[in-house]
Amino acid sequence: MRTAIKKFDKAKLAGADNLEELYKNAVSAIDRAHSKGLIKANKAARDKSRLAARYAK
Repeated sequence: MRTAIKKFDKAKLAGADNLEELYKNAVSAIDRAHSKGLIKANKAARDKSRLAARYAK
């Protein structure tokens, strides 16, 4: 999960073309972590919200 988020952040700073794909991968990783019980629902929602805000900027 953290690796996917870091990859998205690095690509965002570098201005990469595949941001949408990396965003979807990061959201998917967050959802997988939540479904396996690694993180709670509120943390998953908070992480996805912050990721979406960074994606929109």
